[in-house]
Amino acid sequence: MEEDTEYKKLPVDERCVHKLWKARVDGYEEAAKKFREIDDEKSPEWNKYLGLIKKFVVDSNAVAQEKGLEAALLFVENCGIAGKTVGEVISGIVTKCLGAPKAKTKELGIQIALMYIEIEKHEVVIDELIKGFDQKNPKIVATCVSTALLALREFGAKVVSVKPLVKKIPALLSDRDKTVRDESKQLTIEIFRWIGPVFKTQIQSLPQVVLTELEAEFEKVKNEKAIPTRYLRSQQQKQILEAVASNDVEGDDEGDDAESGGVEIDPMDLIDPVDILSKLPKDFYEKLEAKKWQERKEALDALDSLVQNPKLQTGDYGDLVRALKKVITKDTNVVLVALAGKCLAMLAKGLSKKFQPYAVACIGGILEKFKEKKPNVVSALREAVDAIYPSTNLEAIQEDILAALTNKNPSVKSETAMFLARSFTKTIPTILNKKLLKSYVTALLKTLNESDPTVRDASAEAIGTAMKLVGEKNIAPFLTEVDPLKMEKIKEYCEKAVITVKIPAAKKEPRPQTAPAKAAPKGGSSEPKPVARPASAAVQKKAPIKKSSSGISKSASSKNVLPMERDMSQEEVDEIATEILPSDVISGLVDTNWKTRLSSIESFQQLLSSFDAKCGHTQVLVRVLAKKPGLKDTNFQVLKLRLDAVTQIVDSFGISVTSADYIVNDITEKLGDPKNSSSAAAALSSIAEAIKLEYVVSKVMTFAFEQKSPKVQQESLLWVSQAIKDFGFQINPKLMIDDAKKGVNSTNPTVRQATINLLGTMFLYMGNTLMMFFDNEKPALKQQIQSEFDKFVGQKPPTATRGPQANGMKTSGDDDDDDAGGDDDGSPVVTINPNDLLPRIDISPMITESLIAEISDKNWKTRNEGLVKFQGILNEHKLIKSNLGELPPILAQRLIDSNAKIAQTAVEICQQLATSMGPSCKQHVRILFPGILRGLGDNKAYLRSACITCINTWGDQCGYKEFFDGEMFADALKSGTPSLKTEVWGWMAEKLPNMPTKSINKEELIACLPHLYANICDRNADVRKNANECVLGIMMHLGYDAMMKAMDKQKPATKKDIQAALDKARPNLPVKPLPKGKQQAPVMEEKKVMKSASSKAIKGGAGGGSKPGSANASSNKKKEEDVDLSPLFQINNSKHQRLLDEQKMKVLKWNFTTPREEFTDLLKEQMNNANVNKSLMANMFHDDFRYHLKVIESLIEDLNENFQGLICNLDLVLKWLSLRFYDTNPSVLLKGLEYLNLVFQRLVEVQHSLTDVEGSSFIPHLLTKIGDPKDAVRNGVRHLLRQICHVYSFSKVFAYVMDALKSKNARQRTECLDELGYLIETYNLSVCQPTPQHALKEIARQISDRDNSVRSAALNCIVKAHELAGERVYKMIGQLNEKDLSMLDERIKRSKKSPKQAAELKPSPSHVEIVNVPIDRDDDQRELSGEEELPSEEDSHPVTNRMYEQAAQNAQRSVSGPFKLNAELIADIEKDWVRADQIKQTQLSPLDLSFTEQPIRLIPSNGVTYPTDRLQHLLSKIPTRPQTANVYSASSLQHYSSPPTRPATAPAPELVNLMETSPRLDTKLLSMIKGIGHPDRLVSHASLNELSDILESQEKQAVLRDYDEIYIQSVLEQFKHLSQRPVMEAVTLYQPLLSSLFNFFNSKTLGQNLSLESIKNLIAVLLGLMSDHKFGAGEEFIKVINSICLKILDRCSFTHLNCALVRLLKETCSGSALPKFTELLMKCIWRNVKLIPERVDELDYEALLMEIHDFMLALPTQWWAQRPSDTPMRTIKTIIHNMTKIKGGAIVQHLNNIPKHSELNTYVLRILKKEQPTANSSDHNNQQGSVSSQQRSQDRMKRTTHDQVSNIFKLISDKETSQLGLKQLSEFVEKHPEVDIQPFLRGASPYFQTYINNGLAELKQLSQNNTNNNQDEDEVNGDENQVRNQAVGNSSNADVWMQKLNMYRVRGKLQNDENEPMDNKIADENLNLNQIQSRLTTLTRKDVDHIPAQRLSLLQQKLAQYKQN
Repeated sequence: MEEDTEYKKLPVDERCVHKLWKARVDGYEEAAKKFREIDDEKSPEWNKYLGLIKKFVVDSNAVAQEKGLEAALLFVENCGIAGKTVGEVISGIVTKCLGAPKAKTKELGIQIALMYIEIEKHEVVIDELIKGFDQKNPKIVATCVSTALLALREFGAKVVSVKPLVKKIPALLSDRDKTVRDESKQLTIEIFRWIGPVFKTQIQSLPQVVLTELEAEFEKVKNEKAIPTRYLRSQQQKQILEAVASNDVEGDDEGDDAESGGVEIDPMDLIDPVDILSKLPKDFYEKLEAKKWQERKEALDALDSLVQNPKLQTGDYGDLVRALKKVITKDTNVVLVALAGKCLAMLAKGLSKKFQPYAVACIGGILEKFKEKKPNVVSALREAVDAIYPSTNLEAIQEDILAALTNKNPSVKSETAMFLARSFTKTIPTILNKKLLKSYVTALLKTLNESDPTVRDASAEAIGTAMKLVGEKNIAPFLTEVDPLKMEKIKEYCEKAVITVKIPAAKKEPRPQTAPAKAAPKGGSSEPKPVARPASAAVQKKAPIKKSSSGISKSASSKNVLPMERDMSQEEVDEIATEILPSDVISGLVDTNWKTRLSSIESFQQLLSSFDAKCGHTQVLVRVLAKKPGLKDTNFQVLKLRLDAVTQIVDSFGISVTSADYIVNDITEKLGDPKNSSSAAAALSSIAEAIKLEYVVSKVMTFAFEQKSPKVQQESLLWVSQAIKDFGFQINPKLMIDDAKKGVNSTNPTVRQATINLLGTMFLYMGNTLMMFFDNEKPALKQQIQSEFDKFVGQKPPTATRGPQANGMKTSGDDDDDDAGGDDDGSPVVTINPNDLLPRIDISPMITESLIAEISDKNWKTRNEGLVKFQGILNEHKLIKSNLGELPPILAQRLIDSNAKIAQTAVEICQQLATSMGPSCKQHVRILFPGILRGLGDNKAYLRSACITCINTWGDQCGYKEFFDGEMFADALKSGTPSLKTEVWGWMAEKLPNMPTKSINKEELIACLPHLYANICDRNADVRKNANECVLGIMMHLGYDAMMKAMDKQKPATKKDIQAALDKARPNLPVKPLPKGKQQAPVMEEKKVMKSASSKAIKGGAGGGSKPGSANASSNKKKEEDVDLSPLFQINNSKHQRLLDEQKMKVLKWNFTTPREEFTDLLKEQMNNANVNKSLMANMFHDDFRYHLKVIESLIEDLNENFQGLICNLDLVLKWLSLRFYDTNPSVLLKGLEYLNLVFQRLVEVQHSLTDVEGSSFIPHLLTKIGDPKDAVRNGVRHLLRQICHVYSFSKVFAYVMDALKSKNARQRTECLDELGYLIETYNLSVCQPTPQHALKEIARQISDRDNSVRSAALNCIVKAHELAGERVYKMIGQLNEKDLSMLDERIKRSKKSPKQAAELKPSPSHVEIVNVPIDRDDDQRELSGEEELPSEEDSHPVTNRMYEQAAQNAQRSVSGPFKLNAELIADIEKDWVRADQIKQTQLSPLDLSFTEQPIRLIPSNGVTYPTDRLQHLLSKIPTRPQTANVYSASSLQHYSSPPTRPATAPAPELVNLMETSPRLDTKLLSMIKGIGHPDRLVSHASLNELSDILESQEKQAVLRDYDEIYIQSVLEQFKHLSQRPVMEAVTLYQPLLSSLFNFFNSKTLGQNLSLESIKNLIAVLLGLMSDHKFGAGEEFIKVINSICLKILDRCSFTHLNCALVRLLKETCSGSALPKFTELLMKCIWRNVKLIPERVDELDYEALLMEIHDFMLALPTQWWAQRPSDTPMRTIKTIIHNMTKIKGGAIVQHLNNIPKHSELNTYVLRILKKEQPTANSSDHNNQQGSVSSQQRSQDRMKRTTHDQVSNIFKLISDKETSQLGLKQLSEFVEKHPEVDIQPFLRGASPYFQTYINNGLAELKQLSQNNTNNNQDEDEVNGDENQVRNQAVGNSSNADVWMQKLNMYRVRGKLQNDENEPMDNKIADENLNLNQIQSRLTTLTRKDVDHIPAQRLSLLQQKLAQYKQN
């Protein structure tokens, strides 16, 4: 039995491959259970089973196989890397499972196959199933077919490729096994459901019986809609979102159904192509040229039978097409023409897109042949032309169409129009742009007016179809002149038209974001003037005309329609003028006296401002002004005002062309007037802005050159030049060039110069193209023009300041209104295509048949002659049209001519053709380019070089994207020579990186990939080299993933080299553009991108590029709109909310082994909420690692500029960088570590602390890279961890490193152990978490690791611990095996061999010898011997110790130069110093301190004695010191752990130090708390970080209950240090300090027992910070401090709190405090006053009333009368009033300790009198009467003794009689104890009051000493009693002697040092513990526990002297 279950001890993965089947079953079950539990699809656990899954499914045992299949199904379903196993697993399933006898086994196998399809491995699964179709076992075949059927039914034809299945159908349907046939039949039906009737053409070869059965089944399912029921993983999320989105049911569902339902499959994809060229009869072409028509028909019949194949193989069909075209165009036999047309149609259909090279050549001939009237010919030609059109486009056949529409034959025109109508139905609207639409519609409008009704109807049909395609709105501007009847006909055809092409509307979805922005300008916001100028609407006063006028005015700025209006008669103008203008003004304008005209024009101008802007009186006003003398006025003053009035009218009311025609010529003439030239120019500019610049310029130039005056011509030219600069180049260049030619040929030199200046302005916009128009001019003139052009080379066109461009509107050329224009930076956007300006010649008539015959002749000389002739034609005509007739196919043959010289000439001709044609040469690319590529394979280098040059020339002219069409490159590489491959890959490597990624058809490059991969491993070195270089260019367009996917089909032997090439190229990929809707440019390159894009747009206009400039401008505008220019990180408080959300588990905890999508989504959401820069976010979450590099670079640049923003979003940055740790690219990792190094360096500088959330979300992920193979990464992580310890709890870092120690990576374990050793060495064993024992045990386990480096690191770590803890380490690590223990012992022994050397190399912090220089001062420091065994100081101040280490190391360096140390001087300084060991050996004189052991006596105060039991209880809480003076504690060394720069002066006495009095408390905790007040910021910051762990945990807060006072003292000490530092330096520590305070008082258990003094000091500091403006605008600090104050008011003892506030108010009012401070303090008091009724049980009335009494005593009402405000006094009275109201008459019982004559007592009685009537109760009356009688008695006594007391005080005030006066006063007080002398001291100074009180106390003490000689050492006042309490149990405590010495100094008035005198007034009557400790520790030294012998002896001597006195 034991043997059977022995396997259960094995791991699960080993059980799965066990030889026992039971063991395997158990392993499979455990594995399945494990697969269910693993929730991370990328968990490392999956990797164990990658190689085992195949064995799961092919297990030889049936039971085990079934369990294995179940486990395999779970593996595939849950594992993220299961796709790697698909090939072998599916192969095993096909062979071992699908034919299994058990149904469950078969079913599980099918489910696994379907699950692989679901995880997107459908291609491999289908391939394996198709292989299963060939199995011999029919059961396997049937199951494979059914599995394929199920896959197709569930996933659909979009996922499961139908094509390979279709090919197998005939064989499967004819299988001998009935089950196979039945399953195949079901599969056939299912395929039909998905692809429809297209499938029928593929099964025509089946037997008729089978076809009949299938037809019947097809009929049953033909109406069923095939919809997938299961989706791929990538589709499932989308499917869920679509199901939830109910708003898009109407529109989106249809599109989804189209996608998910019946799939549109091109039947051609299911058919294999057929090669018909090789099957043509050998005498085909000879018969086709035969004279007998029967022979020609025989040849065509043979061709007809071949072209019946629906898909033809690609080849050279040029000869065949030319032969067919010749038959169609030349043959006279209509039967042959029809048959040739039919063959041509079938040929075009069979080749589909591959027919494109021959399409243009055929269209023209077919259209011309439509003149035949035979129906069979016409129908055949229609079929042919319709079949050809899908392979071309409307732009390519534009010339042939337009020529046919102008044909004289009506049949040609009608058929052409009908063909155009049919073509429109197959055209995508985007192809039919406005330019193309305009040309076609213009031609159709001419045929619309033909006399032949057939032509008219066909034209109307064509226009109507175009209207249906592009929309009525877009075509309407071209149909303005169509009469209504014809328009009605067009609209009728528009309604009937059916667009068959599928319009891709989805691409326009992203537009709504930018649509509103573009809609605004159209509404008139950016063009207010045109919209506000309805010139003629108001004149006619008709709504329709007004609407029309408004519309024209609007379109005048955006379209080429000028604003027009009706030309009114002179009578109408006069009539309206008399209505709107005074008669004297009208008559005065035409008066002969110029003064009258001047006055009238001035009045006229004033009237203009009173008219409404929309009045529409422009024409009237203009014509009134133009009335004789008008603008030809001879007086220059009047003329100037008239021109100014014109400008005012146009600017205010707008103007139409009709009105402008009245004045433009007159204004132009006045340009030559020297005095009014500027006014005339301004008027013309206003008119140009209102109408259109081109119109005004044409009028001005026409009129100017009609004038004889050269001055007018000169000024007109200068105005046009300036107007172009102001408005942008919005003029037709053709008109300008014609006028410029007139100007440069003028005889007047000034006119010529002005014209040349104008050409210089035009050069800015047109570039060097402009010079081509002046090639025929004289050389001298050309030189002048060129000189002018040279002045503007490199300059940019000026920014438009007027017109639509200045208003941000779109501007374009004649035909590009649809393109976006306008650049945000104001650069003019001009659509000038120089190719449209240049006159081109049609050379097609010159290409005769004889020339073509020569070029195609068999004799090479004749061919050469023909090419030379054609070359001569090209040389003669430099600019030609694209029509070459029959030449291109013939020229293509010459490119591959066997004669190299002829081929070279052909290549040169092709290059010359590209230059001569310009961009229109692209229609010949498909014909000529394959031949040029073939030339690259020639053996001769000069021919290859010529071909490369030709290719580049063609690419520059027509664009390189034209080359990537029709698989021309793939076809050339398929059969190319090594030379061709070398040249092609070299050219691609050079050009592809510079081409826009979206400009090339990716399918073309994908077709090249098999050849690329083959050539990467080619035998030829040059081929391999260039192929490898080309990988980068192709990867830029396809992407890395697509190329990896294509590599899967390669042979395994070549994959390694291909993979290496891809990986090598991947890091060099440039940044790809992001998808639409995201930011386009990386953040750091925003400005650069915008600038370069703008310059490109300008260059496109100025340089004469072929691309429209408006498109560039549009893209620039989009880029600028998309770019987020905000700071990378916003300064906000959202980080706090994120931390709270994570603490409360509202969001995912940032804890994972590999990042999942939900974590990425969470980070995106958090960044969105934090308003992180959108561009930065887009790049952060881009798939391309190069974007991540750009992000890190931008973060580095932004680090110093926006560091505060980084701190506010530090958690987000750390989370994002933690994701990058899981990326595979090392460059991102190294760059990220570099950035983190800079960040943490800054964080350490500003003393910022990481939060727990930031630490936990970053450090564990950082530690995953500590074991990285690269040294640079490991070193970076180590350095980063060292920095983190400065800003984060090092104990928590230790815990994270311990967790990382569990890794399976040996290198990571080694590095973690090294880091643990460093932490232990640096921070002592206290850093070990959770305990040193637990941590060291875990480390000791690593000693037995298999890896040697891990063992060594573990031993080193234990050795570090042994150096600190000694032999105790053995107990901590527990039991070790003998081998490990011996290794540890050996390592420890080796580490002890040379301790001195080790100490010299690196002194241990715990053994650093610190010898302080003894200085003769009160604050002597202790000297310690480094040899003595002392507790380690690392627990308290690790940072300081590291500083000492560094300082010690630096001290060893020898310094040379002027700053070197002077050894002799140092020796002279140290000659009198005493060494530490000498001090230790000094013999101390004995000292009797037994008197300090005597018990404490209770002294009554005013007859009141503190309860004895309560005193004992309080004293029990006061810790006592051990009596052994030689024991050193950590706290005793605390003073010496501070830096050497610490001031030597004693600490301020007002800060109480309780740590020295509490040795029984936790030393480590005490050190931590004291570290808060350390002067060193690093030490304080580290202590605050450590303490934050305790304060933030409710469970740990309890340990601080006994440390309240110590904590507050340390905080106050640090506040004091911060107040002495610069604000910018201190503010970095305020944050953690205030945070710690908030957490302290936020606790429910801490802060409740604080003493009154601590509360007062803390409130004073906090309110001081709030009232002081040192934080500037730091509202966050103020809010935090306010919150802390509120917590203090809620948490602290109510009595102590109120007493502290009252006392603080007294000190504030008596001193000089800020008004803001006093106001805040009173607000605190007011808040407490409201809470008195609720917390009355917590309030000690006597204590509070005593504080109020002191307040009113120090600041009586008379004092407030002299103050501007008595609000503090009224606040105190409010407290009294509320207390009295609550207690009523019982409050009198709490006034026993208050003198009866005090102001408080009087005020309370007054309140009681008002509140309680006399008749309230008899008891109260008696009590009140008693009080009143006592008061009267005291008053009488006071009057009788007043003179006596006054005389005594006079004696005291005199120095000589002061002692006598004090003695008399003491006797008087003893005789009259009922008399209160305090009122006599009220007006005295505080020092005088203290002097009297101390004197009385001393006299009283002397009196007691006389009565009790046995108690000489007892002290009189309460302070000395408290000292006695502290001295109990520690007779050797020198602090007691120091306290007594201070008191004797006060008594003897010997206190002359800088410190303030000790306050020895009587303690508070309530005598509680806090007050005892406060008084005690105020006098207790903080930093001295043990006193040197010399100092002790000196103190005893001084004490004896004082006693004698």
